[in-house]
Amino acid sequence: MTEVHYFGPNLKRLRLQNRLSQAELGAALDNPVNGQAISNWEREINHPTYENLIGIAKFFNVMPSELLRTEKEAAVGETTAVLDRIDEYMPKVAEIRRVMHMMGDFSPRQLDGLSEQLEQIMQYFLPYTPVDEDGEPSTDQNGRKIILQSRYSKIPVKEINIIFDQIQAIEKFNGNQ
Repeated sequence: MTEVHYFGPNLKRLRLQNRLSQAELGAALDNPVNGQAISNWEREINHPTYENLIGIAKFFNVMPSELLRTEKEAAVGETTAVLDRIDEYMPKVAEIRRVMHMMGDFSPRQLDGLSEQLEQIMQYFLPYTPVDEDGEPSTDQNGRKIILQSRYSKIPVKEINIIFDQIQAIEKFNGNQ
């Protein structure tokens, strides 16, 4: 059994997590394919080309190797990655605990509103179909819905971190006065 054996189930899992049909996913790739090709890949009747594998990984914002792993291999890889970055995660865990304590001060209605806002933020990170001013989905010249990659890759993370560090420095300076 080769590593490619796990590609089909992984592709199907990612496609379903992103609420895409086989045809929608096929049309959204850099090198578009039809829904039947996606179906054949998921059922492991055949496998994508290297270029399509890279395109699928890019579309779902994952590493190509993640598409070829078993669930156990993925879990071990994630555990190793977490252990390698434990020092980075500890302050984040402390912040999560602080937020959990703060949430005790919110009413159920406030928490529902926060939940709705978080859902909107999560939608930002999924592949999406742009719509026109009438709310109609954008289509290509063949009338198929256009599906774009998640907006995650467009976020200026480095610039946001710099601004965040500057804000923290200002807050620290103001706290010392």
